[in-house]
Amino acid sequence: MDKNQSKIIELIDVCKEFDGVSVVENMNLYVHKGEFVTFLGPSGCGKTTTLRMIAGFEMPTSGQILLNGKDISNLPPNKRPVNTVFQKYALFPHLNVFENVAFGLKLQRVEKTYTDKKGRVKNKLERLPDSVIAEKVKNALEIVDLTGFEKRSVSTLSGGQQQRIAIARAIVNEPEILLLDEPLGALDLKMRKEMQLELKAMHKRLGITFIYVTHDQEEALTMSDTIVVMSDGSIQQIGTPEEIYNEPKNTFVADFIGESNIFSGVMAKDYEVRFCGKAFECVDKDFEQNEPVDVVVRPEDVKIKAADAGQLKGKVTSVIFKGIHYQILVQCGRYEIEIQSTSAPEVGDTVGLVIKPNGIHVMKKKFRVNKFSGVITKRNTVEFGDGEFECDVTQLYPGSHLDEEGYLITAKGEKLDLTDTEVNVEVGLHDITMSDNEDEGGAQGNIISLIYKSEYYRYIVRTENEEDYVLACEDLWNENDRVSLIIPKDKIKLTLKVAEGKKV
Repeated sequence: MDKNQSKIIELIDVCKEFDGVSVVENMNLYVHKGEFVTFLGPSGCGKTTTLRMIAGFEMPTSGQILLNGKDISNLPPNKRPVNTVFQKYALFPHLNVFENVAFGLKLQRVEKTYTDKKGRVKNKLERLPDSVIAEKVKNALEIVDLTGFEKRSVSTLSGGQQQRIAIARAIVNEPEILLLDEPLGALDLKMRKEMQLELKAMHKRLGITFIYVTHDQEEALTMSDTIVVMSDGSIQQIGTPEEIYNEPKNTFVADFIGESNIFSGVMAKDYEVRFCGKAFECVDKDFEQNEPVDVVVRPEDVKIKAADAGQLKGKVTSVIFKGIHYQILVQCGRYEIEIQSTSAPEVGDTVGLVIKPNGIHVMKKKFRVNKFSGVITKRNTVEFGDGEFECDVTQLYPGSHLDEEGYLITAKGEKLDLTDTEVNVEVGLHDITMSDNEDEGGAQGNIISLIYKSEYYRYIVRTENEEDYVLACEDLWNENDRVSLIIPKDKIKLTLKVAEGKKV
């Protein structure tokens, strides 16, 4: 294998918990020498925690971190050949530029071997000579394009210049790996875009491994060789920027990377999928016949035609100029479709829409029904998913009914006490509604995810004990909203587990 393609960092089944709460789950990935890898995801997805474990600032709860094939999971930060650049530059305001960059070098000690007067060979730790430090600082400042700034006070520098000083201070130690934790987050938009290109150029010039953390998809797509998309402590997809954008593995990736139209569809047969009430030719196969699927169509892959010349027909509801294209919304029945085009119709126009086969990406549907393990209470309600709901327990025994005391009478006349009976619970995505009145529903939680799917929003609500409910709703709520969950009694499907109710 080519040297540049050998693994420098490998994470094997890495997990991290804080106070019993999992923030990184079964992380498995490797990074090649000289690669520019970006951890991309929303706040709280575990990307910074993963970076801190590689740096040694956090130790994994379980699993291994290998550096060049050796386990460094419990090695302290100062023993690892890595340097980290943070969003807050952490420069020393009382030191000038030279002194800031040279700070780490002045603390270094190198082993020197010498022979004393009696001919004995001895080893001694010595600081780096001033001439060596000066040469290293000069080279580092050249790389970040700040030659001649050595005597400047850091307080007189712009945000972009201070960030480059922080990078120079990291690379002057010649680390094998440079870790960057949202280093451009404090910069304005124009400077951030300039620094993206500068960082990419620095990476190419240095030839060392960069591991970068960001929630900004444009940064990831612009700079990376490989993107690791994360959500909720887990890896969703690993691939090149082109693979991540053109072939998302699930609706989270499709929604998070770029703009997307996401539809619920049915795979009629190989190379044919139905969505928006129509059949479309596609390039996907090997699904079950009539399997429910998610369909992703990028806005630039929808073409506007005359009203009678399209596969779909709809009314233009919005046209917004975005600089390099128009963002156009077309309502086709109950489906809202976004289009990006360099020319635009008028609001109110009726237009046709065409989507070619290679513009349609079909994915297996991750969420089809909510499934829980539950238990029947003495009140004949069911506890599941960190909540308690009214239910129809007679569905557990066909032909049964409840007597006046609340005992279940089977079709054979047997009297059963269902208290503590274990059951399987299924609830459809469209059978759950949310309320901002915490006392109204049977369970409470916070919205941790929302994805627009053309005709409704798909939400994930997580309870205090980390039970997740997936539901579909036409109304727009905000991420992190606190809600209660309402499920009608007749929408809760129950089946018995192994144990049955106790005879009375």
